Amino acid sequence: MCSVIPAGQRLKTTASIAFLLLLTGQAVGQQPAPRPADKLAIDMAVDKGVKFLRESQNQATGLFGPGTGAGGGKGWGAGYTALAGIALIECGVPNTDPGLKKALIRIRAFADAGEMDDTYEVALAILFLDRMGGGKPDRTRIQILAARLMAGQTMNGGWGYKVPKLSAVEYSTTISALKKMSTPQAPFVPSSRDRPSSLGLCIKSSDDVVPPLPPKAEPEKSRADALRTLSATMKAWPIFLHPNQITMRVNKEKDPAPIADCNSNTHFAMLAVWAARKHEVPVEQSLTLLAKRFRTSQNADGTWGYSYGGGGTRAMTCVGLLGMAIGHVVDPEVGIPPEKDPKVVGGFAWLSKVIGAPVGTTENRPAIKEVGGLYYMWAMERIAVIYDVTKLDKKDWHLWGAEILLCHQKIDGSWEDGGYHGEKPVLNTALALLFLRRANLTPDLSRRFTIDTSALTAKVAETVTPVIAPEPPRPEPMPEPIAIAPSPREVVAKVTPPTPTPPAPTPQVTSEAPRSDPPKESSGMIWIILGIVLVLVLVGALFFLKKKNKEEEEKPKKKKKKKVKAKVEVEEDDE
Repeated sequence: MCSVIPAGQRLKTTASIAFLLLLTGQAVGQQPAPRPADKLAIDMAVDKGVKFLRESQNQATGLFGPGTGAGGGKGWGAGYTALAGIALIECGVPNTDPGLKKALIRIRAFADAGEMDDTYEVALAILFLDRMGGGKPDRTRIQILAARLMAGQTMNGGWGYKVPKLSAVEYSTTISALKKMSTPQAPFVPSSRDRPSSLGLCIKSSDDVVPPLPPKAEPEKSRADALRTLSATMKAWPIFLHPNQITMRVNKEKDPAPIADCNSNTHFAMLAVWAARKHEVPVEQSLTLLAKRFRTSQNADGTWGYSYGGGGTRAMTCVGLLGMAIGHVVDPEVGIPPEKDPKVVGGFAWLSKVIGAPVGTTENRPAIKEVGGLYYMWAMERIAVIYDVTKLDKKDWHLWGAEILLCHQKIDGSWEDGGYHGEKPVLNTALALLFLRRANLTPDLSRRFTIDTSALTAKVAETVTPVIAPEPPRPEPMPEPIAIAPSPREVVAKVTPPTPTPPAPTPQVTSEAPRSDPPKESSGMIWIILGIVLVLVLVGALFFLKKKNKEEEEKPKKKKKKKVKAKVEVEEDDE
């Protein structure tokens, strides 16, 4: 049975509720405030993702993801483990962490056994060993793995799914020959940019100077000396061919001898080859060949495709821009800075058209696969960091991506539906964390890559939205002649003079500064004011009701007094 609440008490209750809503900043009828992808929200998402990766590690084997049993690198165990380890390091987990040490033991075992022959796994193993410190024992492992990668590079400058296994003699001969053919490298100097981005250091903040390179020996003599040490098979490897012997081509339909490579495998391989240069690996020939690949395979619309010269995709366009950045460092003979390179500008201009804009909330954002997938988002994040670009077509790419990732993170901290082939929660989570942390897997590339970011951004904006030149002023029409035939003595025909146009009023110049429109009140302030007005109205109504009740209670007393007074007056009259 419902109880009846007196009117005065109802008003008190309503006023209390309104006052509480006012204190919480939410007036009656106001919708909950949107959840932005601010630093706090991103940090919380990263913490949850790190927790998921830690719990995904097999504590007995030290491996991450599926196929993490005690057997070799079967089931992509090495690749999953290396990528997850890299993500954890970028999120601030120290390389002394027990879980990372277990992973390091397994990656070392895979490298020593020579069981890894997949490009993805070999490349990720190099990156992980480098991130874990790359001490002297691991330096030798990195050199061996890098030699295998470079031996597997194709005539098109890319990589396929497999890399060859080299004997001890082939490995040492490869490194020795490449050193003879390459420019002597300056000693590697560690930089603050080489540290994980989780430490809060900007990749462009360091004032370190790249040491000058030693003078280059005579290239032809060096090449001849190197070739004499190679076997006939090794001489045919593209890294040992003369530039005039390199002929890059697009695979045709039913090609009897197709070049088996793709930009996805090439993506990971070039990251690893670049990282190997810090460990006394002569990579100049390989990276020069790589730079030529991307300079000669861009499509007319500014994109790069999965295969050499294939139809463009978002992820592979990002890979192409990474290759262009490496090319401008190792082979800057194009003669123009990267911010004026039409291939770089064209690539960024195309990406600017397909990226979304942030909306200020992490709710109801599109699915990850609908915006290109996690592989694309990670690839875009890295080239934006390398080129030091914060916005694409005036759109904050990181905030846009963070809103989407935070919207679709699972309760356990993982991400699903990554939108790429072979996706798994461990891989998805690692890629998402690398995006959120703005990870830079080639930090020393950033300090050697000189670019005017503001000029690049302006050029891209001009390309996306061409500047339309104003039309030239139209000449005033000539006055029409009077329809009267001139006399023979007249030299010039009479014309009607044009009607003079009154001069435009001269604007008055005052010393007052231009007035700006008053700022619009935010919706939150409007609701607060409405809440205050509502409270005042309710309090006034409550006061009026109390006063009215008091007057009604005093009316019978006044009537009784009047009756007594009237009776007294009557009795006095009778007397």
